[in-house]
Amino acid sequence: MADHHKTTEPTVHRHEEIQRKLALKEERKHHNVSFVMMILLTIVAFFAIWSDKISDSFAVIFILTLAVVQVFFQLYIWMHLSHKGHDFPIWGMASGVLVAAITVASLMGMIWTS
Repeated sequence: MADHHKTTEPTVHRHEEIQRKLALKEERKHHNVSFVMMILLTIVAFFAIWSDKISDSFAVIFILTLAVVQVFFQLYIWMHLSHKGHDFPIWGMASGVLVAAITVASLMGMIWTS
């Protein structure tokens, strides 16, 4: 039985090594796709403003939407927030967004009423 254990152990380690290499290759693929998408979004935003084909009010909404998409790519692909064990930072960012939204809404309300 000890001989059987010796023959399967290298196979298990080899299998784990192959799994790690495949996971690394998949992660690199996600990084590359994310990087290209962020560059394309930046180019689209630049040309949307440069061309003067869209109104200023729509341009602000358009640029902010592209920025939110880029933040998603940055956080979930580059900062690995999609991996396990990142619950606390996600809650911290969500509460920060909530505080920022309340602050902006309050300031807009103060400006609107004055």
